[in-house]
Amino acid sequence: MSGSRVPGIGRGAVYTAVVKSAHDGGDSTRVAQLNGEWRPLILIGGMLGVTQLGYYLTASALPLYLRDLGAAQNRIGFEVGLGNIVGVLVMLALGPALNRHGAKIFLRSAALLYFLAAAGMLIFREELPVAAFRGLQGIGSALILPASMTLAARLVPERQGMAMGAVGTLNALSLAAGPPIGLVLYARYGGTGLFVPALLAAALGLVSVLFVPRGPSSSASARGFGFDSAWSGLIAANGLAAIYFGGIVAYLPLHLRALHGPNAGIFFTADAIGVLLLRIPTGVLVDRRGALLPMVLGLTITLPGIGILALPPSIITLVLSGAMTGIGAGLFITGIYTDLAIRSSDENRGTAMSMSSAGFGAAIFVGSAISGLLIGPGGFNAVLVFGAVTCLLALPFALLRPAEST
Repeated sequence: MSGSRVPGIGRGAVYTAVVKSAHDGGDSTRVAQLNGEWRPLILIGGMLGVTQLGYYLTASALPLYLRDLGAAQNRIGFEVGLGNIVGVLVMLALGPALNRHGAKIFLRSAALLYFLAAAGMLIFREELPVAAFRGLQGIGSALILPASMTLAARLVPERQGMAMGAVGTLNALSLAAGPPIGLVLYARYGGTGLFVPALLAAALGLVSVLFVPRGPSSSASARGFGFDSAWSGLIAANGLAAIYFGGIVAYLPLHLRALHGPNAGIFFTADAIGVLLLRIPTGVLVDRRGALLPMVLGLTITLPGIGILALPPSIITLVLSGAMTGIGAGLFITGIYTDLAIRSSDENRGTAMSMSSAGFGAAIFVGSAISGLLIGPGGFNAVLVFGAVTCLLALPFALLRPAEST
């Protein structure tokens, strides 16, 4: 998701200087405005990044952990995706609650759920309990992402693309670091080495919520669920474009381990860095030019990234594939979320964010579960073909533009 760099030292002095020199013209006032916009976004993004690190540490290592606990290969996709489908059910109720009660209570709840899930996976080391605690993780993920994006958009209403891009960038930092570190920790220290750091990250996230601004309260909320049919194409596109990632999350680590290939975390890190580099620039672009071009470019770049994984695995192929899927996601997802923010209002923006996240979560579940059925007869290439086809199907939905769209 210039001016994106806010000094961490002497910020009070900057503010004082800006106020004293306000009579010199609009530039000084603009500096103060930018400083005021970035401070809450850094607090939200920092909280999100720290809390999500505990989630992402387990993301790529969990399939290996389940396999080592005795889970059948065709069940692993379902169990890894279980958190996403449980989260979808939560998100359907979350939107109206966000509209009415604001984001902070849900940020606190998400961090607590991550803490309990990590503790449960650490203590109860059997397949079914681990799958159940994965579901608990999914509820936390369902809460934290829509709540963070809704709060960011409310705090900086005039530049929503930039706001959500900035918050998403700090989340991408955790996505870049978490999977490879989690794989290394699990390979060297087993389940204890994986889940203790995840538990500590969740605890730190719980503390960091205290520093997140509450944000302006909405004077009114939409009646009922607050759904707007103008969002339908965007939500469908977001879901279809994400299905491929469910299959990769569930089966790339197992595929590479069976081939004695490189660490799957290389792909996830390259993917996250691609997202990281594109979130803020794409947000600014969408604010100025609209979301259509970034979304189409994102899908176009993602497709060859999926195809590269069909080549013999190496560090180079994993980096290239991850970079392309990450750049594509950075363009596409920022366009989706910003377009939804523009097409919604303070009264129903929580519903828009939660519905989009629900579509994404359902897609990850569908991708991982169906890939479990494909991996046996068709191997990992069948998983990739399925993901590429569904990604291509997202394009016509992304092209659907209501008359009032920007």
